[in-house]
Amino acid sequence: MILNEIKTVDVVVKALERLGFDLAFGMPGMWSLPLYNAISTSNIRHILVRHEQHAAYAADGYARASGRVGLCLGTAGPGAVNIASGIAVPFKDHSPVLAITGQVPTYEQGRGWIEDLDLRAIFSPLTKFAAIISDPSEAYDVVCRAYISSVEGCPGPSYVGIPGDIQKKPSKDKGYLPTVSLLPPEPRSIELVAELIRESARPVILAGWGAVLSNASELIIQLAETIGAQVATSMMGRGVIPEDHPLSLGPAGRRGSPSANYALSGCDLLLALGCRLTNLTLGDLRLNCKIIQVDVEESNFSPLATFKVKSDVSLFIETLIPKFRGRSHSPVNKTAVLPETQSGANGIAKEYAHALARLSEATFTVDIGQHTIWLMQALRVKRPRQVIFSGNLSAMGYSLPAAMGVKLANPDRKVVAVMGDGGFQMSSSELSTIEENNLAIGICVFNNQSLGLIRQLQEVAYQKPYGVDYSAPPDYLKLADAYGIEGVLVSDPADLEEVLQTIREPVLIEIPIPRSAGVDLSKPRILEDK
Repeated sequence: MILNEIKTVDVVVKALERLGFDLAFGMPGMWSLPLYNAISTSNIRHILVRHEQHAAYAADGYARASGRVGLCLGTAGPGAVNIASGIAVPFKDHSPVLAITGQVPTYEQGRGWIEDLDLRAIFSPLTKFAAIISDPSEAYDVVCRAYISSVEGCPGPSYVGIPGDIQKKPSKDKGYLPTVSLLPPEPRSIELVAELIRESARPVILAGWGAVLSNASELIIQLAETIGAQVATSMMGRGVIPEDHPLSLGPAGRRGSPSANYALSGCDLLLALGCRLTNLTLGDLRLNCKIIQVDVEESNFSPLATFKVKSDVSLFIETLIPKFRGRSHSPVNKTAVLPETQSGANGIAKEYAHALARLSEATFTVDIGQHTIWLMQALRVKRPRQVIFSGNLSAMGYSLPAAMGVKLANPDRKVVAVMGDGGFQMSSSELSTIEENNLAIGICVFNNQSLGLIRQLQEVAYQKPYGVDYSAPPDYLKLADAYGIEGVLVSDPADLEEVLQTIREPVLIEIPIPRSAGVDLSKPRILEDK
């Protein structure tokens, strides 16, 4: 094989193309000019965002919706730091994103000059892999290692920085494609798990985001039907089993369904598949059962687990199911309970959430706040990757840029971004990106003129709110119009549903919510045994 000598940035871009990247979100700067020039002649489409943090969010939305690796680009100094703040979301949620930025030239590093920061030190705590290319001949290898790190094992973001002088130096196009390996279970562990299941009278499966990443949806349903188990999920695992399936219990934990929490509290065996056993997933539940936890990442295992299996979830189930052929079960069906609609301020907020939930074919990107709780309780999720949100970082301003990535990953699917007025104000500049690329996204802004959830927590803890009310908020409809986007003020849940039935171009929908509307802050309910 002849190794062709070309510029480092051309090698990097060729590697990206071979690895399947065809879309990047970013913003150029002084120290990424050669990189962007190489991108301009490639098959990779570039989406110019209005803030680098949003480039990371959009790449994350793309990754979660498509099952591929998202790509975001930036420059050195503040551009890279902005991307780092955004990359924390896919890091906490185990989503595969590759961030590539420029860096100041090697001869300027460590001298305290403008934009000089130790980017590897900044990105290392927020990524699975972080490297600065210092040897041009290793550029192809570094990009491939970053890609493999993002997708292999427990997925997550990776980072590559390229100093300005290195970008222009000769490098080598090595031409190979790395292989991604999956982790199978040890045969002995399968035998032990099968024995524990045979001894169980009331097994329950708890499926998480790891099951979604493993594309294990059909296998989990098959396993549940085979061993006679009901299926609960984490919030991020929702949709791995359709929530109208007879064996579905809905989400468990702090904001979960009473029936899922009841099942977990009463089971004698819990099979946690790609699911971390956290305070949100289990809430205050007291488990009196054996727990089998299956995961690809050692750090995800819980001290609560009776037996731990390090394996890809799909490979685990494929190996386990044959152990139960010919076995018949008739599990008790206790389906999830729909939340009650309340009257007054809370009632109208929940009615709007239920209007959104009736758009069962849509993919939702959801921000953080009271609206998150209203919508998550109203939704009946039918498929994996249908609801995308910042599960483990709770990042405000996430849903709008994430929706851009989701729509570009699935252009034929209806995409609805749901946020509060606080989250919208943090990300509203991306309306320009949405209009520029004609992304037909429904943008729903729950407007109570405050940071509603924080205000509610303040009132409970300190009996007064402070620093949470917007005394001079912008006119959101005029703001949308300034960006060339249609704006609609709805006054009835039926109007909201009608506007969103057909989305042919971007539309911003302002949903006025009474300031007094709140969410239930009490401990999770458990369905009583009837």
